[in-house]
Amino acid sequence: MYEFKDTTIRAYSGSNPLPVEALQINGEYIENQITGYRTLYVTGRELLESDIAETQLGDSDGTEFQSKRNVPRTITVGYQLLSDSPEEQREKYNRLMDILDQEQARLVFYDEPDKYFIGTKSDVGDVDSGKLNVTGEFSFYCCDPYKYSMTEKTFRAALNDEDVMETKIINEGTEECAVNYTITHNHENGFVGIASEYGAMQFGDIDELDTETLQRSEMLFRFEGYSAFSAMTNGDGVLTENFPKNGTWREDTYNGRDSYLALNTVGSGDNWHGASKIMYLPKDTSGSNVAQNFYAQTRVWWEIGRQSQTGLLEFVIGDESNQPLASIHLMKNNTTTGSSYAIMKIGTKEVKRITFNSNSSSAAARSAGQLYIKKSGGLFKFYFGKEYQFRDNSMASKKARSVTIFLGQWAGRSNSAKDLVTRMYFDYLFFQKNNVPYERDIPNRYAKGDVMFVDGKEGKMYVNGVNCVKDEIVGTQYFKVPPGETTVQFSYSSFCDPPPTITASITEVYK
Repeated sequence: MYEFKDTTIRAYSGSNPLPVEALQINGEYIENQITGYRTLYVTGRELLESDIAETQLGDSDGTEFQSKRNVPRTITVGYQLLSDSPEEQREKYNRLMDILDQEQARLVFYDEPDKYFIGTKSDVGDVDSGKLNVTGEFSFYCCDPYKYSMTEKTFRAALNDEDVMETKIINEGTEECAVNYTITHNHENGFVGIASEYGAMQFGDIDELDTETLQRSEMLFRFEGYSAFSAMTNGDGVLTENFPKNGTWREDTYNGRDSYLALNTVGSGDNWHGASKIMYLPKDTSGSNVAQNFYAQTRVWWEIGRQSQTGLLEFVIGDESNQPLASIHLMKNNTTTGSSYAIMKIGTKEVKRITFNSNSSSAAARSAGQLYIKKSGGLFKFYFGKEYQFRDNSMASKKARSVTIFLGQWAGRSNSAKDLVTRMYFDYLFFQKNNVPYERDIPNRYAKGDVMFVDGKEGKMYVNGVNCVKDEIVGTQYFKVPPGETTVQFSYSSFCDPPPTITASITEVYK
């Protein structure tokens, strides 16, 4: 379906109708502008002359037809001009010259008000001198020999049964005509295609995406101070050995200010035993609760008061099967020296053991105490005083699911000052997931609300009134539609929802 926009102007001069072939130039009839002027006749509006291109083939009769083109036409207007005095006549000619002296003027004739020609004044004829009632001629040269409908037809595109945006253009003229398209974007868009059996136009980038997948790090949890650790679950956890977890926790403070997580009761067992806490990873913004790549860190305080003291601290990353993935252990299992061990494991395999002093100057004392585990694929990094790196590609695809902390004592030993490591604390704990995928919106070429206008006659495309030459894809054809019905289909980016509002418009052409 289409709608009409009628821009035809009908004019009369008082009670007397205009001459049948009265000329309207750019919306005004000459008779209505100059008293005493009247159109007598018009020539050149009839049949259109054609120029034939031919080829002579040897001595054969006749020639071979090559092509035909319609040549420019000249429209000549004969007129009468009545004046009461020479001064009035000169004034009227000045006015007539002003009216006619317009380039590419729209020419409408009273007997065919629904069509127009486009012409520029060329020749003018002589008039008899010394007379106040004169006749003469003037001509318009029409480089474009066709005439055009005064009515612009518009056709609204809609989705067909196959969800393809299309419209049917009905050309009731006698010649092919250019098509203009107005495309209003109702969503971000990166591409517009316009196609028919006569050609295709493409603008933008057909492969442009609305979003891109990037990666970032996300802090999944962070606990600092005794009360924050209450978010973890007591009495459970993933350890490298199945130690009893029947001990309890307590808060310990230093100088009445700093708050630490400490071992209260050591529990019981025939090996190491103590208190345990576990934290399962919460979901990240992508909805995943596991982490193949991560950075887990805690700060501890490990310091003895007597050589006879013993104790065990574990910092364990558990996998999806509740098995150890990576861990750091601080252990003092002798009663005769001040030495402790820092043990690093991938899975249950020990990869590094460090002997260190357990006094206040050690790497795990209050002034230091940083422990971390980083995993990136099969590369593991452990920190105790400095960083240690190990690669185990068999563990590259393993994913973290939990974090366990443990404080314990050896079988048969108590939590008394002579038996248990004096300062065996957790200060803070955090887990950061790396390489979390997320979608970032890409500002597209055409924003919501942008208006694209395709000028079919000029062969140009505009966005919000600006000519966008670079958007035109190589091979674009600004096709015309012949008389009859033509189906035009439109394409756009798959993420463009709702689709653009599209109208096609034509001005019909006649010989």
